[in-house]
Order: sequence, then structure tokens, then C-alpha cells
Amino acid sequence: MRVLIAYATTEGQTRKISQTIADQTVALGHQVELLDTARKRRDVHTDDFDAFIVAASVHQDRHQDEIEVFATASRAALEAKPGMFISVSLAAAFEEKTADAAHYISDFIARTGWTPALSLAVAGAVKSEEYDYFQQQILEHIILKDRDELGPEETQEFTDWDGLASSVKEFLEQNSID
Repeated sequence: MRVLIAYATTEGQTRKISQTIADQTVALGHQVELLDTARKRRDVHTDDFDAFIVAASVHQDRHQDEIEVFATASRAALEAKPGMFISVSLAAAFEEKTADAAHYISDFIARTGWTPALSLAVAGAVKSEEYDYFQQQILEHIILKDRDELGPEETQEFTDWDGLASSVKEFLEQNSID
């Protein structure tokens, strides 16, 4: 099966997640094309693929514009074949924020018109060294407010790699064409 993994990333965690999924997909015997939607490649044709995994991170309550443009422009192809959407956010890392993580997914679906067969909220990472002063303040006083387990100057990855691998494997097995 040929799988297109299209992604958008801001600080690199979604790229890391997409590369890990690509490696896993190849290990399961499938062919993979990895597409960073921020790069305007014209040689990728969605009709050439049997399944799609689309991944994007959330910043300031929205996914990147380029992933929304990709999903909107490719909606007919995405709807014609099995698709999985992975929304990467810090909200997915905290139990009390799961409603926010679900809202990010429903907002993406409403904005793009694409309803994937499977949507998954995946916890991202805090990469404090990459944040400017304003982002550091938001992190400290809004996102990590009342959280003692992580200081705003620390870097921490919240991604559940085993859970992600299990979900991707299940998606591929359910949609595999032989």
C-alpha cells in the first residue's frame, strides 16, 4: 500500500512524529512518501496513494494554514481513500484539556471539509529554548499554570509513542489493500 504522510510543524515535534510514523509504516511493508506541506512540492500527486495520514500541530488554537490549505485542496482525493488525521497539541497531554484537543480536531474538519476515517489527538512537546519572550509567558502563565511538574524553561516531550504506534498500526491493518 502507498501511504502519503503530509504534515505541518512549527517547532519540529510533528515532523518527528511524522518521520516515526513513516519509519513504522515502511517496517510494516508499505511504501511511504513524506510531505512537509510548508514546502511547495509539485511532484506529489494525491491520486497516486492508497491511504493518507495528515499530521499538524496546534498553536494559538489552530493548526497551520498550510495543512488546512493542503486538506482543503486535496479533499476529493482524501475523501476517496482511507485517511487518518493526527492533531498534535499540549492540550492532548493534560486530562483536563481533552475537550480543547477534541475541539481543535472538529475545528480542522469544519475548516477543511475533510472528515478522516480516524482522528487522533496526540500530545506534543514543550521546547522552551525555541520560544520567544511572549511565547514563554503564554507557556508559563496559561498553558502550564498551576503545574509544578514542568518549569517553563524546561524541555519535555509528552508524546505517547507506544499509543501512537498502536493507533497507526491498527489504521494501516484495517485499511490495507493486498
